[in-house]
Amino acid sequence: MPTRPGSPENPLDLLIVGAGLSGVDLAHHVSRNFPQWNWEIHDANDDLGGTWHTFTYPGIRSDSDMATYGFPFAPWPHDGTLGAGADIKEYIRDVARDCGALDRLHTGSWIRDANWRTDLGMYEVTAVTADSGRTVHARRVHYASGYFVHGRGHRPEFPGEADFTGRIIHPQQWPADLDCAGTRITVIGSGATAVTLVPALERLGAQVTMLQRSPTYVAPMPAVDTISAFWRKVLPAKRAYPVARLTHAVRDMAQHTVGQRAPWLFSRALRRMQLRYLDAGTIDRHFTPRHRPWEKRVCKAPDGDIFAALGGNARVVTDTVDRFTAGGVRVGSGEEIPADVVVTATGLDLQAFGGGTLSIDGRELPVNEQVFYRGMMLAGLPNFSFTVGYINGSWTLRSDLVSRYMVKLWKSGQEPYRPAAPTVPTDRPLFDFAAAYLRRSADRFPRQGYASPWVYTQNYLRELLEFSLGDQRRDMVFGE
Repeated sequence: MPTRPGSPENPLDLLIVGAGLSGVDLAHHVSRNFPQWNWEIHDANDDLGGTWHTFTYPGIRSDSDMATYGFPFAPWPHDGTLGAGADIKEYIRDVARDCGALDRLHTGSWIRDANWRTDLGMYEVTAVTADSGRTVHARRVHYASGYFVHGRGHRPEFPGEADFTGRIIHPQQWPADLDCAGTRITVIGSGATAVTLVPALERLGAQVTMLQRSPTYVAPMPAVDTISAFWRKVLPAKRAYPVARLTHAVRDMAQHTVGQRAPWLFSRALRRMQLRYLDAGTIDRHFTPRHRPWEKRVCKAPDGDIFAALGGNARVVTDTVDRFTAGGVRVGSGEEIPADVVVTATGLDLQAFGGGTLSIDGRELPVNEQVFYRGMMLAGLPNFSFTVGYINGSWTLRSDLVSRYMVKLWKSGQEPYRPAAPTVPTDRPLFDFAAAYLRRSADRFPRQGYASPWVYTQNYLRELLEFSLGDQRRDMVFGE
């Protein structure tokens, strides 16, 4: 009788951890390039989709255009510039079905530990399920589990919460039974979640207040993808999608560069766009941040929906939370904002490698002492890789680059592979951004350096060139 796949005698060729966009992207490339491989994909959630399965709050959508956030080999089938959460999940499912990932998917399976066994030349992986566990042996392990905790978000404690008689909700645990019509809802936060929630709740009939400690940059954009529509008119369908994808990526990189090098120009251009919807006083008070452009991510508003909501039953208050009261939230100015529901859109709680551990011969590796190689491998750890997308751009742009890079390395046939130890300083945090949710969790992630290949480069065009040319042998050690 043949031994079960994943046993020491019949190890998997690859174990993919995470069945969101990144994991399914890699699954597609593996199925095409290694049809003989025995592989599995595991996800701790009860269905695939990652973010788009666990986030169900009203209005949930992408904050990147779908021309770049979608798979480069599977055009986004809708006209909207941004994608609705439910549509993105089904889009992922369609691609997973096409590449055979649905047949190899293990849901409700949390990878607690991936231990490299030197004596076996493979990983001994501990997969935990609700009723039991399983030990899986695999020659290679790739983590595509993202960088945040799906089951909870960052939730600071506010003074007086016990006095509040209404409901307090975090967007990551949105209740299915909440009737928003006629409800007074205060959303605490100013990031992408708050900017998405406010117009969605207002459309559902709620009276909404967005309470923000400080403003963020919010850019109105066309709800329909006019760039992709243009290229579909002038090019054959097969060529139109990759050209539109590149056009979007170049535009986003140009905007980021302008924001970094000429912030006055970026701010002035954004202000002119906002003046189509808001008066100058409102922009000055509520939409002019203290930080420089792209020190934090710029939020998107399709057809300026959040600005339009302010002309209805929504408003913005820029102030600090003093304390909760029985009937709402009192802010620093002394005003009390009445609320039936308070939504704490206060950010993500981050974690590396799905909250599991990495080990070599039973010795656990302290995550924050490890060093990234090209933002996709760890120095000294054999046959290991992972996906982290861009923070200043579309996540999937980078996840697909990582998938293609790893396929080239695997095709070389030289194993085990591992990046050599760096000879340069590596004391830089992985997420070198000003956003509070990234800074407060910096010690949960490996470090990076200051020069290639020990950097996690936030530059798609540069990495497109570097990764496409292929340097899989550089700074790499093969064999034991």
